[in-house]
Amino acid sequence: MLKRFPFADKNRCVACGVCASVCPKNAVEIYKGCYATFDIKKCVGCKKCFKSCPIGCISAKEVEVDEG
Repeated sequence: MLKRFPFADKNRCVACGVCASVCPKNAVEIYKGCYATFDIKKCVGCKKCFKSCPIGCISAKEVEVDEG
C-alpha cells in the first residue's frame, strides 16, 4: 500500500528544527545538523511539519508500506 510521508529537500533544508519541535510523535530528526529526516514508522501523517517549515522545503513522498 502506498502512503504519503514528509520528505525534506536536503539542498534547501537549513536544519532549523522547527519541524522536529512540532512533531507529536518525535518522527523528525535533524541528521548530523544538516537536514531533517523522517521516521515513517512513527509518522502519523498529521502534516504539522509541512505547515511549520519556514522555508517550505518539506514535501510529500509516496512510500510503499507493509500494513501487516
